[in-house]
Amino acid sequence: MKRAMKSVALGALLVGAQAARATPSTTYWTPATTYVQPYLVPHITYDTYFGELGSYPIDTGLTIGFLPFEKLQGEIGFDLNYAVPGYTKGGFLLNAKLGVPEGAFGGWSPGISAGIFGVGLQTDKNKPGQNNYNVLHAEIGKTLGSFGTLYLGGYTGNKDLLVDETGAKSNSGFLAGYNTADIAVGLPGLNKIVIAADLQTGKSALAAWGAGVYLYFTPAIDLLTGPVFFLNDKVQPGASKMLWTVQLDVDVELLAKPKT
Repeated sequence: MKRAMKSVALGALLVGAQAARATPSTTYWTPATTYVQPYLVPHITYDTYFGELGSYPIDTGLTIGFLPFEKLQGEIGFDLNYAVPGYTKGGFLLNAKLGVPEGAFGGWSPGISAGIFGVGLQTDKNKPGQNNYNVLHAEIGKTLGSFGTLYLGGYTGNKDLLVDETGAKSNSGFLAGYNTADIAVGLPGLNKIVIAADLQTGKSALAAWGAGVYLYFTPAIDLLTGPVFFLNDKVQPGASKMLWTVQLDVDVELLAKPKT
């Protein structure tokens, strides 16, 4: 019976693992960035993770900046993950974040941010699809000239859901991220390229590292693609060691002033 219940718990985790990675502003796989969505600029995302052995449910979401200040920024958002018919409630998650942009207090000052993601509405431990992951994260970032930008931070979440294959908690760890400076292209249909990589430590379904390329068709529309390598394949769909991701991102500048 104990083994059967462990399988049920693991199955629930696999259904909700992608949901736990609900998308606030991210570097690649993780929220290891101090970037905050600008004020009243909605960010629409359509994320896929797939491979030969398994895949995550498609993630669609929206994040928008909600603070008009220069030195204190904030974003809120939601994600919809449709994994299994009947678990719609378990696929809806919320996220929020506050940040101080780099240089807010002088050229020396780094960017700083903190937030929460994976805030679910399904909290009943007696029902499958529990999704109150409630992952708190904080990070610091600094641009290193033409080398790019480096981010370091940490996270912690619900110890009952962020577990390894044995059910042991693995709900805290280290975050790191990096992206290159913009690589200008200037071709019709391809504005620029940015290469990004990040890492989230641990043994839960969140633990992974990845690297890929952002292709900016315009300054507000980009496609991110590349592999994600998992640190614990035993808690991944189909025991996948790697999944490929394709993510479409669109910013809609509602308050953009027309050019004169």
